[in-house]
Amino acid sequence: MFKRIFILLLLSSTSSFGQNLKPTVDTKEIYNSLQIATDIQKTYPNDSLYKLTGYTNIYRSPEMGLTNQWGLYHDKQNNVYEIAIRGSVNKGVSWLANYYAAMIPSSGEIKLDNNTKVTYNLSADKRATVHAGWTIASLYLMQDIQPKIDSLVKLNQKEFIVSGHSQGAAIAYLITANLLNQQLLGKLPKDLVIKTYAIAPPKPGNLYFSYQYEKLAGAWSYSVINTQDWVPELPPTSQTFKDFNEISPLSEGEVKKALNKVPWPKRVFAKNIFNSLKNPPQKSVKSYNKYLGSFVFNFIHKQLPELEEPKYSQNSNYSRCSNPVILDGILNDNYQEKFHKPDNIMTHHLPPAYLYLLETTNK
Repeated sequence: MFKRIFILLLLSSTSSFGQNLKPTVDTKEIYNSLQIATDIQKTYPNDSLYKLTGYTNIYRSPEMGLTNQWGLYHDKQNNVYEIAIRGSVNKGVSWLANYYAAMIPSSGEIKLDNNTKVTYNLSADKRATVHAGWTIASLYLMQDIQPKIDSLVKLNQKEFIVSGHSQGAAIAYLITANLLNQQLLGKLPKDLVIKTYAIAPPKPGNLYFSYQYEKLAGAWSYSVINTQDWVPELPPTSQTFKDFNEISPLSEGEVKKALNKVPWPKRVFAKNIFNSLKNPPQKSVKSYNKYLGSFVFNFIHKQLPELEEPKYSQNSNYSRCSNPVILDGILNDNYQEKFHKPDNIMTHHLPPAYLYLLETTNK
């Protein structure tokens, strides 16, 4: 009897310590994700990738949707799979996906083609909104990613990293949100481990999206940011009075209630001041939907004629997301000499700059 209990405890102990991924920053994992991000853009020889990371590329998707691609990598020693999302490329509608920056609801339905209408759920909060281009890109990719994950789950594979650089980082957030909400709804196992490294990431959605994403992902998701990289500053943000919580004294409804209590003629003067503050950001949101919504969609539609234009949300309150890992080379003279080239706008953004800072920061 004692022997049987001992064996059960030993098996239980082995199982609990068998998990390799941990809910904490791991610089080696970031290093690997940076190398994989380079590989998904321009393929390394297999032996070179393995020597650098211990990973083997076991699948590379065709280009799909908004000229997107992803790869599946396997660390056999630790039995960890990495889903890597490729960043922007100079062909197709890849860059149009970035400019397609009007916001859409974080949950809804989109027709990708005449045979594929996708119901998606990226947040439990109905106020959450997301970048149209990257969300649509993520939905095309999920048509290919989902069957691979489902197959691996059936084989009892439980540890996954989702990663990407630049545009790939923004899409990685949205892929992660999709998977986490599937877990929440019981469509994926609760014990499935999903860890995310978004490297040089732009902002994927509004503040309410970030709240829900961070609540679900917790310490399993990280944004790796170089303080001199301009991409994490995008897309530009316009916060209107409608973007505040409805009980906030700065929400549009509460401000109007307060103004109605002001005696006339002071009320007229106060309302004029309020309108002068309210109107510019609201006009900005309308411009977003007009030029970075329908106008850009018309160009995308020429290459994807069966894609249905989504309905846009009336906000563009973009917010950064996830736990930050800050790489700062401002006071590093060697970094400045090597990478600060004002005539090259991408110098602080590309993987070599991130690798340099990761290595020097970690010493």
